[in-house]
Amino acid sequence: MTDVATKTVDQQLVKKTHPVRGILWGLMMGLGLSIVLVLTKVIALDPVPMLIVLLLGTVAGTLWSIFGPAKHAKEAPATATESTVTAPETTTLPPVVD
Repeated sequence: MTDVATKTVDQQLVKKTHPVRGILWGLMMGLGLSIVLVLTKVIALDPVPMLIVLLLGTVAGTLWSIFGPAKHAKEAPATATESTVTAPETTTLPPVVD
């Protein structure tokens, strides 16, 4: 499964975006940022400033998911060939003397 699918339509490159993922990651970022700002005493422990930071994080995550750079599709892993697969070395252990 790839995160970003691209296809050519009339000689134009179309990028598939994931705004729902952006909203969720933006919520996580906004929540974490509001906790850090409260703990470092940058903002007061009030619902309004925390909600503003949470909404700013959500907007930032959504915009990044829509307009941010696309990831490249992951390539399939190389298949193992006989030349790359080697058998482990076998060694004999000395006898145990009691």
